[in-house]
Amino acid sequence: MDAMQSQTLFRQQAVVSQQQKIDGAILLKPRLPTLMITVLLCSWLIGVLSWLLAGRYTYTQTVTGWLEPALGITPVYGPVSGAIVSELLVSENAQVQKGTPLIRLTRDAIFHNGQSINDALIKELETQIERLQNQYRLTQKGFTTQQQRLTKAAERLTEDRSRLAAMRRLLDNKMALLDKQIQSFTELTHQGFSSRQQLQTLESQRLDETYQRQNLEREWIATLQAIEDNQFARNEAEHSHQLQLLNIENQISELQKSLDQQYSQQEVIIIASTDGRVTNLNVKPGQRAQSNVPLLSLMPLNAEISAQLLIPVAAAGQISPGQSISLRYDAFPHTQFGTYKATIDSVSPHLLLPQEVAQKPLAINTPVYLAKATLQATSIEHFNQRIALRAGMTFAAEIAIRERNLMQWLFEPLYALHGGVL
Repeated sequence: MDAMQSQTLFRQQAVVSQQQKIDGAILLKPRLPTLMITVLLCSWLIGVLSWLLAGRYTYTQTVTGWLEPALGITPVYGPVSGAIVSELLVSENAQVQKGTPLIRLTRDAIFHNGQSINDALIKELETQIERLQNQYRLTQKGFTTQQQRLTKAAERLTEDRSRLAAMRRLLDNKMALLDKQIQSFTELTHQGFSSRQQLQTLESQRLDETYQRQNLEREWIATLQAIEDNQFARNEAEHSHQLQLLNIENQISELQKSLDQQYSQQEVIIIASTDGRVTNLNVKPGQRAQSNVPLLSLMPLNAEISAQLLIPVAAAGQISPGQSISLRYDAFPHTQFGTYKATIDSVSPHLLLPQEVAQKPLAINTPVYLAKATLQATSIEHFNQRIALRAGMTFAAEIAIRERNLMQWLFEPLYALHGGVL
């Protein structure tokens, strides 16, 4: 019965297989296509890992800038707003020296009747100056006449003094002679050889001469006082005359200053403050000048061109002198002319506000740092011709901030989530 169950439950081959067991492990031999696919996948994986580890990814910052002479460009402004450009005395790219006239400006207004205010003021000032000049001449003429009169009076007083001196000497001699006669007649009278009447006559004459001598002395003193007064009057007239002339000269000087100021307000000539080449000549005759807008700029002669870059605040901490940058000039499309190298020389230690770079070729709305870079080439080659770079040309620059391999770049977001810094 058992035999019958075995025949019904299992196949004969299964029973025989169970009776013939083989010791060991079974190894399946792969087919050739499977082996080749496995090798290719492993090679690809190794290649990808090598590329991720060896490849580099560079973080760059794009900034803008312009070309400028290393010595800087000197802007030339008008002295006042509202002045009208009457004449351009130079042309674009003209070489000028310090002190060369550049632009003539005029500034004028008119009355309701159409008369020029400046012309009216100038005419009035010139009339006042002419009147003062006439007064100056008349004052000198009056002083000359007064001096002549005082000089003649002094001459007459000198003559009177000489005459009185002679009369004094004559009177003194006469009185001395009378004294001798009185002395002689006194002795003769005492001796009885002369009468008393003759002696009294001589004494009476002596009294008369003494009286005349006193009158003459008073006249002498009066003459000396008159001479002194005359000299004082002459000195006083000289002093007063000098004060009058000085006062008139001061008035003329003040009016002349006002006249010069009026002329300067009417016409202003802008001159070059340094040697250079005229660039950015932005005005034309008849145009009104603005005090905050340069009329033109002066570029130094034979000056080397350097690059000026506007660095955003967010990138300023990662930029330092010595870094290499790539420039793409707006005037020369990089798809045709390529990029050009430069090296950063310096970065400004302080921020520049938008109004501080308002007159530059580029406008900004936020504070920036200013960096300067040295160009490796100051010209561009095009069809075997060298084209010189010019001041004022704008460009975009790529600055390498930092470098990572591709593996670090790929996993940087995950790494950053855990607070790590690659």
